[in-house]
Amino acid sequence: MRIALNLLSAVAIFFAGATSSLAAPAERTQPWNAETSDLEPDASIIYGRLPNGLRYAIRPNQRPQNQVLVRMTIDFGSAAEAEDEQGLAHFIEHMAFNGSTNVPEGEMVKMLERLGLSFGADTNASTGYTQTEYKLDLPKSDPHLIERALFLMRETAREISFKPAAIDRERGVILAEKSARENFGFQSGRAANNLFYPGTFYATRYPIGTTDVIQSAPAERMRALYRKYYRPDRIKIIIVGPVDPVAIERELVAKFADWRADAPPLGALDQCLLDTNRALSAQSFVHPEISESMSVQQFLQDKKRPDTLERGMIELKMGIASAIISRRMARRSREEDMPFLGGGVTFDFGLCDQYATIGYGVAGKDGSWRSLLAFTEQTVRQAVEYGFEESEIAEQIKRLDAQYENAAKDEGTESSAAIANALVSLDEDVYNSDKYRQLLWQQIRPFITPAAITSEFAFWFRQMDRPQIFLTTKQSAAIPEDEILAAYAVSQGTPIAAPMARAASSFAYTDFGPAGAVIADKTIADLGIRTIRFANGVLLNLKKTDFEDNRVRYSLRIDGGQLHFGTQNAVLALLMSATYVSGGLKAHDIEDLRSILAGTTVSPAFGVADRYFGAAGAVAPADLVRQLQVMAAYTTHPGYSENALRLFRRPLPELYARLDAVPGSALSVAMSSIMNDDDPRFTLPPLKALQGADFEMLKTVLGDALKQNRLEIALVGDLDEEAAIAAVARSFGALPTRADGGKDYSAQLQPGWSAKRGNFDIPHNGEANQLAWRRIWTTTGDNDQKTTQSMDLLARVATLRLTDELREKLGATYGVSAQSDMSNLYLQRGTFSVSTAGDPKDIATIESTVDQVISALVKSPVDPDVFERARKPVLESYADWKKQNDTWLGVVAEAQTSTNKLSRFRQAEANFASITTQDLWALAKLYLSKAAEFTFRALPDEMVSGGLESAE
Repeated sequence: MRIALNLLSAVAIFFAGATSSLAAPAERTQPWNAETSDLEPDASIIYGRLPNGLRYAIRPNQRPQNQVLVRMTIDFGSAAEAEDEQGLAHFIEHMAFNGSTNVPEGEMVKMLERLGLSFGADTNASTGYTQTEYKLDLPKSDPHLIERALFLMRETAREISFKPAAIDRERGVILAEKSARENFGFQSGRAANNLFYPGTFYATRYPIGTTDVIQSAPAERMRALYRKYYRPDRIKIIIVGPVDPVAIERELVAKFADWRADAPPLGALDQCLLDTNRALSAQSFVHPEISESMSVQQFLQDKKRPDTLERGMIELKMGIASAIISRRMARRSREEDMPFLGGGVTFDFGLCDQYATIGYGVAGKDGSWRSLLAFTEQTVRQAVEYGFEESEIAEQIKRLDAQYENAAKDEGTESSAAIANALVSLDEDVYNSDKYRQLLWQQIRPFITPAAITSEFAFWFRQMDRPQIFLTTKQSAAIPEDEILAAYAVSQGTPIAAPMARAASSFAYTDFGPAGAVIADKTIADLGIRTIRFANGVLLNLKKTDFEDNRVRYSLRIDGGQLHFGTQNAVLALLMSATYVSGGLKAHDIEDLRSILAGTTVSPAFGVADRYFGAAGAVAPADLVRQLQVMAAYTTHPGYSENALRLFRRPLPELYARLDAVPGSALSVAMSSIMNDDDPRFTLPPLKALQGADFEMLKTVLGDALKQNRLEIALVGDLDEEAAIAAVARSFGALPTRADGGKDYSAQLQPGWSAKRGNFDIPHNGEANQLAWRRIWTTTGDNDQKTTQSMDLLARVATLRLTDELREKLGATYGVSAQSDMSNLYLQRGTFSVSTAGDPKDIATIESTVDQVISALVKSPVDPDVFERARKPVLESYADWKKQNDTWLGVVAEAQTSTNKLSRFRQAEANFASITTQDLWALAKLYLSKAAEFTFRALPDEMVSGGLESAE
């Protein structure tokens, strides 16, 4: 049944009005892939093409109000590489930042930083199997800035220099990146790809490439591949933000129209062949640090499926079926003591343009693969044989109703990043508007019946007769294939019963007593924040904005948090954070609560922060009453279900066993313990202590804190203020009287650092060529706003200098960063740190280079250019800072209890703008002229046990 809107008439009307002002020789076109789809494209996006084949999409958008996102994609990735080119697509991406015809080596990143862009190791480009993407997030819609961005995109697209010396310098950076990523997880993924996709580029052409090619590929080979695939008919430019489309088109013409391809068009890259008649097979991957998991997949011969209503209907029904199966697994996992830690169904179209993928995956406790396999296989087979209950499908329908309705209401303030990312990943699909998708959903909703979903799921999964099974385990030896297949056969032969039907229930916590009375109602005029006080002491702060349609951001803060538990009971703070919500409410198990909340944007959120209990999130205005009721119920009627405790404890042995599996984890755990003398407030507790913590202990120590301590609520966004006040009055305002003032926790706020200082070598069980490294200077807490901002800026300066030296010049690491962390709670505690990763053989280079950079910061004021490159992105970020609800929520959350925070908010931009190079120099001399108190080096276990000493 064809129910799409009339595509051709809508497009014709749109283009008739749009093309008159077009900048020749650009030509506006139909939306991408519209010719293969019966779905209506979003008419707000302008599509076009230059005569050379380059395509573009422009979407005017006001969220954020200043930022412009520029994306350039090339239909080229590792799938196109020959044997002696493996890794060169990724290498070319790196070389884009290392000099071009009109940009000297090392100047591109600096040029963009001076314009206010912030860069990171992975921030601005990426290479996949079939696509390379370049990204520039411009801080404002400035014609000069946009011109520079498109100039640099053109340099990248055609003018990369490939100077041999620059290539040689970049080899070390790429090898460091390769080394950092190739741990047991990557090895496991490689083994899985060999099983599932043998002979295809997924198994033979990884974007990172091979060491031999990275080390030795000559410039000419790289340049030839670049010339072959970087061509206008394989490029798309995407620009989203507050822009004038005609001006953008003129700039695209100016930068790209004279570029001509010098060879015939090339074919698509995403073609590959799989044998869909393969026999049932299995393989295991063994590693002492890997978790137990299993993936079962089968590939079915299919057809190329464009973005049509037919495909969408199938995907919708299969998505509902998959969600129901995941819920069934989660519910059984809560109700029974089983080793299951997570799992779900796999279904997808479009693999290699001609295959459908069906299957399932599961993870669990070590040594449990047999029971995991049986549990998952039988749950999926149960759905094939017995289908789905009407109540299960009704729950999912409610979720989809809410999803489509809220997306349509949000559409006017959708973020530019979301739009740009969707266009980048569009592939052969069509970009539709949220309002159109809601209309389409309303039209097809009557056809989404239990019978239709059951039939669709059974059609696909009844074909699962010869899957490939991939197992990962830490057992001492590989599991023989026949043993895995025998366990699979036993499970298949096990009879299964129909699922248990569950009765629906309604929410039990809607009446908290007579509505509370408002006794104070004021406005902070310059910030537009309304402050309310109820008779029972509850504080409410409101900030109405138009930054996000159909969205209210909320914050709930009850005094206490980790400070309430103190040192002696710190383990209970961790227990509460992990289990309090999943423990449900007295009247509702968490799974029942989630079913009740289906079709809303309400979240059962409640946790523990450093100085408060509470929650934060976002909800549709229509759901605000229920969100407040759920949070109020968690303060008054927590369920403390033993199921939650069992689920929390279940993965702990595996989690603790793998704390030293990779260098970064080993370093973080040991560092916290050493620097804080094992203070339980700042370190991971012993496994035995965490396993021994229970709800009776938590209830005893928590006492009446949630019912009695000072409570402050903040609501920001698309608000009906009077309705919001009434909703709080009927929930939190109706509760018993609370404390007027905050608790005195001053005795806890003076923790010091350990007296043990020096170098600490931490063993890890990861790869022998991997190192994590951190050097730390102690500073002070967040006592002065400008000092805190200055230290943050000093860290940005240090990061730029360290990146120049360690990454770009020496190739000793893939990424390095400096960070200032000045606590706003423990006002005597702060650190300035430098962190990196690399190969243990480069320790001496890393440490001497860090010492040199820090010494230079202490010796003299920072170079004005480096200073400007570090501060400009922060300055530019202030343009949209006060036009984001997230920013305001952080301020409004404590508008009545922290007036200092309001003052800081007012002064933040001016304070930052006033920072000088002399300010940074003074702080560098104050805090960095001394020897670093701590240096941590996470090294392979054999190196530490082999004699490397810790100097204290």
